[in-house]
Amino acid sequence: MMSSPQILERTRDEAAGAGAKVAPIGRWVFLTWYPYCRRSDALGQQLGAPSYLVHYLRFKTPILAPVKYVLQTLKTAWILLRERPDGVLVANPPVVAPLVIWLGSLLLRYRFIVDAHSGAFQHARWSWSLPLQRFLARRALASIVTNGHMADRVRSWGGRVVMVQDLALDLDPTGVRIRRGDFHIVFVCTYSVDEPVEAVLEAARRLPEVQFSFTGDPSYAPRGFRDKVPSNVYLTGFIPDADYLALLRGADAILVLTREDHTMQRGGYEAVSLGRPLITSDWPLLREVFSRGTVHVDNSPDSIAEAVRRIKESPEIFKRDMTELKQARAVVAASQVGKLRRLCQDAHRGVRP
Repeated sequence: MMSSPQILERTRDEAAGAGAKVAPIGRWVFLTWYPYCRRSDALGQQLGAPSYLVHYLRFKTPILAPVKYVLQTLKTAWILLRERPDGVLVANPPVVAPLVIWLGSLLLRYRFIVDAHSGAFQHARWSWSLPLQRFLARRALASIVTNGHMADRVRSWGGRVVMVQDLALDLDPTGVRIRRGDFHIVFVCTYSVDEPVEAVLEAARRLPEVQFSFTGDPSYAPRGFRDKVPSNVYLTGFIPDADYLALLRGADAILVLTREDHTMQRGGYEAVSLGRPLITSDWPLLREVFSRGTVHVDNSPDSIAEAVRRIKESPEIFKRDMTELKQARAVVAASQVGKLRRLCQDAHRGVRP
């Protein structure tokens, strides 16, 4: 059956941005209706805005949405009444979250900014909400987007845009490592509809000498998925953040894929921060951002397997290139987050955008 992981180098773990000392921008908070979101946590830390993850019941279970949204609305209202913020950053999706924040702004008189994830625009399950997203974008101080395609859409709605494509995560590359075998690939996935998980399984089957770890809860995988898992694939299930980071540190390469264009990859940010070689999908946005230390693939088993072989042949070259990429993208990240911070500061001082 599948081998157990080895735990190496037991040292201190740090959350993203935990060591950052950033002066707060007035009383801003960041609210996200997810059980976890490194982007919200890291961006909140870089802005000096406390990040609140608000979530109840099982994730990605539409039948529970009416109940969980009521609970999350009540929790959000409690946070707003307690904090009395000058401004709120709110992640979308789910679109109900920015809707609640807009309603709250009418009563508590704060400004709000929507952090618009690509799924809100592109996933079929949110297509019904596009008119509502347009309504909210026109009333928000701004919408944060990760690419020009999304920026053009928000501008066409009459909304203001701030591009935050990069996040310079502060992850400790020297902490605990979880490693499997002589060559270890970590596939960062949530079994979302845009992730080619079956293609990765087939690529793993063709590389029996390579060990693969699939992150995320496999109960969200396609029916019959677990019956097809070869012996060199380990399904981690949903694991605590410290264990997840240890798994990434123990990777010889990090794999993160999407079938959808204009989709930024959180796992890519994590690979850059930890200096791990990256395999990701061949889309223009991902080629632009992850331009070094990376192999771009067409999401087919052949392409994925060949990418693993390339990194296995020259791992030190890819690590060196990823170090250079980390330095280059940190400059871009500082500029983009700086513009967002100035917008928040101006709003706090009452300066009109």
